[in-house]
Amino acid sequence: MTVEYCVELFDGAGSGRGPGSKIAEVWDARNVGWSRYDRLPGKGFFTLYQTSPALSLLVPLVTHVRITRVGASAVEVYNGQFVDYNSTGDDVVCDFYDYLALLGISRAGFRTMYPTKALGTEIVLPEIDLALAATGSPLGFVTRGTIEDPLGLDGVTVIKTNDQFGTLDQMRLQLFYDISEMGRANTDNHVTFRISRTSPFVFQFLKNAGASVGLGLVLNGNVNDYAYAPNWLRYRNDLASVGMNAAGGAAEITKTDATAITAKGLRQDVAVLQTLLGITGAATEADQQQAALERLLHKAVTRRAALWLALVPGTLEPFTGWDIADKAKVEISNGIDSLTGERRIVGVRGVFSDAGENLSLLVEPVA
Repeated sequence: MTVEYCVELFDGAGSGRGPGSKIAEVWDARNVGWSRYDRLPGKGFFTLYQTSPALSLLVPLVTHVRITRVGASAVEVYNGQFVDYNSTGDDVVCDFYDYLALLGISRAGFRTMYPTKALGTEIVLPEIDLALAATGSPLGFVTRGTIEDPLGLDGVTVIKTNDQFGTLDQMRLQLFYDISEMGRANTDNHVTFRISRTSPFVFQFLKNAGASVGLGLVLNGNVNDYAYAPNWLRYRNDLASVGMNAAGGAAEITKTDATAITAKGLRQDVAVLQTLLGITGAATEADQQQAALERLLHKAVTRRAALWLALVPGTLEPFTGWDIADKAKVEISNGIDSLTGERRIVGVRGVFSDAGENLSLLVEPVA
C-alpha cells in the first residue's frame, strides 16, 4: 500500500488565535515526523531546503500545521503550532508541538485554594476555563468538553482533595498531570486529559479512558522490531514512609513483600505518600496510609516497563479502530523476552522519508 503525507500550513488569524486560512501545502517537506502521547505534548517536525518558498510562511508561535496521512484512508494524524527551527547551510529543520503543549505556557494562580474539592469538576474545570478565557490566550480556540470526577477504589466515591490543597504558580500542564496522578493513585483507573487531535479542538478530563479494542501486536506478524526497558533498576520490595498512628502522632509505616525478597533479595526504599485519595472506606487516615503504601509496594514490585513496538509498514492505520489510552494484546517471544498480555497504548509516532514510513507504538502494562 502506498502512503503519502500531506503537510498544510494555516495562518494564526482564526478565532482565539487558532488555525485560520490555509496558506500553503508543503510538498517539498522531507523527513516528516509526528507523535502523540497520553497526557504529554506530541512533537512534529520536517526538513526544508533553505530555498523552500514555504519558509517565508512559517512564523514561530503563530503558524499552525496539519499533517494528514493518506493510506487506506486519509487520517489527520497531527495538528499543532510551529514553535522553532534549526538551520544549517543547506537545510532548515522545523519543529512543532501539538496543542496540549500550550498548557505548558499557561500558569495557574498564586495560592488558589481548592480545599475538599472533586478533582475534575471543581479543580480542572475552573482552571481550564481560566486558561481558555485569559486575555491573549493561545488556547482561545479550544473549547471545554467532558470533565469527569475520578472515583476511588470502590468505584463509587468521588475523590476529593484534603482541606489544605491549592496551587502556587504552577503551570497548568503540570497541574493537570498531577491531578490525573492523584486520580490514578491507589486505583486501577486510567485518569487522563487531552485536547482532541482534530478540529474542533476540545479539552477533556476523563476518569477512566481507554477500551480493549481487539488489536493484536505480534512480533514477526505486524511487529518487526521492538525496544524493551524492563525497568528493574526501580524494582523495590520493601517500602517505608512517615505516616500517622491511631493517636494522631507521627509513625513509620513499612510494607514488605516476603516472596519478592526471597526471589530478588531485600531492596528497600522510602516512599512519600503524596496522596491518599484513591483509598476509600478506611476508618481512619492511618488506615488509609497503610492501604496507600501497600498499593505503592505493589507498583514497585510490578514495575512500569516501557515497550516500543516498530510496526510492519502497511499493517496498521493510525487512529483507525483504536486511539491513545486503548488496550491491545501484545505477543513478543524472543530470546530472553516473553511479553504477552494486554498493554495500554500510551504513545504513537510516525516518520515519513524517502525510505517510506516508520510507525511505532509505545505501550505499557495495564494498571
